[in-house]
Amino acid sequence: MHKLLPHKLTLALVALVIPAFAVTDVEGVDGEDESKSIGSMQLEGDTSAVYNNGRFQIYVPEASRPSGFVSIAPTTAAASQKNSDGSKQETNEAGQVTKTTIGSSMATPVSMSASKTSSVSASSMVSSSRSGTKILAEAPIVDGKFSLSYEVSEVLPVYFHVLDARTESGMRMAPVKGQQFIVEPGELTLTMDERARFVVEGGKYNDAVFNSWKQSDAYVEADQDYQAMLKEPEPATEEDRKAQAEARRLQFEKILKLESDGRQEVALNDPDPLTRRLTLQTTWLVMGNWVSEALKELKEMAPNDPWVAMRIEQDKKSQELAAQRDRIAVGTPILDFNAVDLDGSPVKLSDIQKESKLVLLEFWASWCGPCRTEIPHLKEAYEKFKDKGFEIVSFTIDDSQEAWELASEEESLPWPNLGIGREAEAATTYTVTGVPYNLLFDAQTGEIIEKNLRGLQLDAELEKFFM
Repeated sequence: MHKLLPHKLTLALVALVIPAFAVTDVEGVDGEDESKSIGSMQLEGDTSAVYNNGRFQIYVPEASRPSGFVSIAPTTAAASQKNSDGSKQETNEAGQVTKTTIGSSMATPVSMSASKTSSVSASSMVSSSRSGTKILAEAPIVDGKFSLSYEVSEVLPVYFHVLDARTESGMRMAPVKGQQFIVEPGELTLTMDERARFVVEGGKYNDAVFNSWKQSDAYVEADQDYQAMLKEPEPATEEDRKAQAEARRLQFEKILKLESDGRQEVALNDPDPLTRRLTLQTTWLVMGNWVSEALKELKEMAPNDPWVAMRIEQDKKSQELAAQRDRIAVGTPILDFNAVDLDGSPVKLSDIQKESKLVLLEFWASWCGPCRTEIPHLKEAYEKFKDKGFEIVSFTIDDSQEAWELASEEESLPWPNLGIGREAEAATTYTVTGVPYNLLFDAQTGEIIEKNLRGLQLDAELEKFFM
């Protein structure tokens, strides 16, 4: 289950040379109290594989900003010098993360509709001002590079995006959403490849949380195999294309499992409690049941930390919700709900059900990489079986109407496209705690046939039903 959003698999980082005119020293919109600074972060970035211009912006969602960092402090902080030009930029709040409190650490490993001449987002971000987001710093991107310095008052996970980027033809570009790293004192570098996968290196916590587990032989080999698979030519027959897609999907799942295992190792064994907490804060996908144990051990290491207490309570509620969701099982009846489409028109699931024979109820989000990776295959299945009575109903748990609209435009969804939000009737009725999540049900009987079908698994069920 994708808990919160996309995949960075780049293992090498190139030393960056930033032209002087691209360097900017910026401050957060609220202004940081430099007397509280624990050191300076210097971030050198190269986004030229995707973005040659625009603004690189670091932000945190106001609602999920970490607090109560008193009991877990950085063990070391390598200081870096602040730029001497004293320049300052006004920043505008833009975009809003729509994931749950556990953030995504990875950009999507598969380019869905991505190219350098169109939108390259696994989730769309708009540049209009919006409340609910705290901008920490930003810098202009000049010739694909930027340089940013920031006075760090606390070590914490942040998100970034690129705003106002344009292609050579003037087309607006949207960034991959859910890109996360850790603000900390020191000299850090960021690079991005042509699929908008990125890596940040150089900081003690960034390296420990995001990069340490990627050095294993198993991870390196799995990533290399996956990249080779992506470069394979498309087979001539439909059967071979499906086999190729399934092989890629399975390899991707292997990589995700290795990430979950790697993060588990850090969260359970790193001697620094702050490293453990940052790992938990930025873990978006968990395979296995290790988070509860990691939280229990962190509680012993930092008994007074309010984030740990809050997260333990959330974990307890999540387990209760998961148990409730699991009661919606194969053989049980589908549950009706009311929703709206992109235009705001009311839609009822049962109305769609009356006109169909077999329905796939697909929960997704604009920022969910695995969800969007699956869309091309869903389109193929839909085209093949829609005239026989197959219908897909998608429901987004996005909280942002703009992100939903732009992602839907990018993907050109041909089926009923409903929303919106994790608190909407559909999401609460089915206790959706993460995406992708789907249910295949017989429209005539209303009985759930299967859950969480992907790739060839879905094809097999469709062929069994219609053939």
